[in-house]
Amino acid sequence: QKFNMYSNFTIIIAFLLLIGNSCFFLVSSFTTSSQNSCRSRRCTSLLLSATSVKSLKDQIENEIQNTKRGLDVSAEKAAEIDSLVKSLEAQCPYAEPARQKKMGGNWIVKYTTAPPPSNGKLGPFVGIARQIIDLDGGTYTNYLSVPGEIEKEWLSATLEATFQEWDGKLLITRNEPKEASDSFETLNENEKIEEGENMPSNWFESLGFIFQPKKNKETAIDYGAYSWKVDFKTLTIKVFGFELIKKTFTETSRVWKMSYLDDEGTRIVRAGRSGNDEDDVLFYMQKEDL
Repeated sequence: QKFNMYSNFTIIIAFLLLIGNSCFFLVSSFTTSSQNSCRSRRCTSLLLSATSVKSLKDQIENEIQNTKRGLDVSAEKAAEIDSLVKSLEAQCPYAEPARQKKMGGNWIVKYTTAPPPSNGKLGPFVGIARQIIDLDGGTYTNYLSVPGEIEKEWLSATLEATFQEWDGKLLITRNEPKEASDSFETLNENEKIEEGENMPSNWFESLGFIFQPKKNKETAIDYGAYSWKVDFKTLTIKVFGFELIKKTFTETSRVWKMSYLDDEGTRIVRAGRSGNDEDDVLFYMQKEDL
């Protein structure tokens, strides 16, 4: 009887241990499965985002390839390209693109809505426009080379500038034609004034969540995270290496809004006379020295 009692007791204990191990295995499996599922969802989300960015870039490249870098584009086509670019801007991976080390280097302008010569045209001659950024020196250069390759150029236009973070104060110009929004044009010193930083109609304010978390009304917008105030210094035109024209600027500034930057060397800038969106021209660029 005692043997049967101990035998039954052993069987019961073994049964309980078996159930306990099975429950532990099921819980562990469920937990591991849930963790793997979460990781899978995160990976899928990242993959979808990466796929979306690549798809947008492919579409943009396809749309701009026959526009001669923006020199030959209809208003309808320009609107289509701008819509695609805005979709890509919404995918910007950096909260503070203007403060990234990746901003430095040589950038080729692949497409722009800017007037000559920022669009690669100087008079009847067409070349390639570049933007050269020296972060350590705090300088910004717009460089136009005709026919395109710097080593083979016979005509060049170089705009030297310095930059600093923009504080959000709009630069308002009086009696300046719309065409003067080009970066190589100048303003009369007496025609430029600054307005308060709380003026409306800034596209980046409405899309602030792309670059930074939600902030309350008492917190100032960090304009410097994505924008520079660029101060032009000199414009030099050379023919076969000989200086033909050199012009010095006085109190001439523009606002450069870095709306997109990524690790693959794509950069988008919205540049304008004042900081108001209606002044902005679009630059779609690819890094030259990756």
